Amino acid sequence: MAIDVSKLTAYTEEHRLPLLRNAVIGSKTAKLFNLQTGVRGATALNLLDTTIQFGDGSACGWNEAGKSSLSQRVITPGYPKVNMSLCDKQLLKYWTNYEVRVAAGQKTLPFEEDFMNGIVEGVAATLEKAIWQGDTAKASEPNLNKFDGIVKIAGAATVAATTTYNAASISTTLNAMYAALPSAAFSKGEVVAYISDADYRKYIQELIANGNLVITNGVNDIAMPESVLIPGTNVRVYGVAGLDGVQKAYMSYKDNFVFGTDLEGDEEKFEMWYSQDNREFRVAIEFVAGVQIAFPDMLVVAQVGA
Repeated sequence: MAIDVSKLTAYTEEHRLPLLRNAVIGSKTAKLFNLQTGVRGATALNLLDTTIQFGDGSACGWNEAGKSSLSQRVITPGYPKVNMSLCDKQLLKYWTNYEVRVAAGQKTLPFEEDFMNGIVEGVAATLEKAIWQGDTAKASEPNLNKFDGIVKIAGAATVAATTTYNAASISTTLNAMYAALPSAAFSKGEVVAYISDADYRKYIQELIANGNLVITNGVNDIAMPESVLIPGTNVRVYGVAGLDGVQKAYMSYKDNFVFGTDLEGDEEKFEMWYSQDNREFRVAIEFVAGVQIAFPDMLVVAQVGA
């Protein structure tokens, strides 16, 4: 005997867009990078670089000098997706059974908010690592092979300078990068340095030990700052989980690091529904993501053996 479900309303997660946005650009790095939306496929960053050269105005004549150069850097995005099934009946034998509703028309996912928050946080954490360590050649690593990350892109580009990564002294590493960064980078806006979370924690302790970060006035409950300036400079240092395990550091002006995604079209989805056919809840996430460095000649990279 068939069951008529035509009068039932299938369960669908209504808060799709906020969840998608939080999942896709919820990672720390994605929030810090220059966000470019509308990226659906290979997308060119159209760049303009102008060189001015003064001529001698004390005499008549036309002396051509200076130029405006147009160039492009391409964001080649990947198309990650997540497909998950959640069977509420698996919870019946455990303490969670009080949340399970099995009667027809009572299909609600137990602990829905907790599941959804866990998925959003998981996508953001996975994307965070891919932004830095992504490599399309890593066929055996599905979380990293959807698009190339900053580490690979910078490694293939001609950067302003490559300095030595000193694992024993993060201060030495950052100071050397600061000295090597082209002066023109400072005129383009805020300059930032990205290091791993582990190195950032170490750097804070170095600053305290060296007297560059002083805790005074009898205050003992001082939290670690989200970012910190290199003493005597305007360069702000951020620790990012995407660089954990990678002995590299990156410094340039902030908008030189670009994160591309769509967030405008139908290519990106975050949907949850109850599947009548499969008798389970299903989650489908699809999005577009990619990164690029606009001007590699304004980037300094610190690495082992430089």
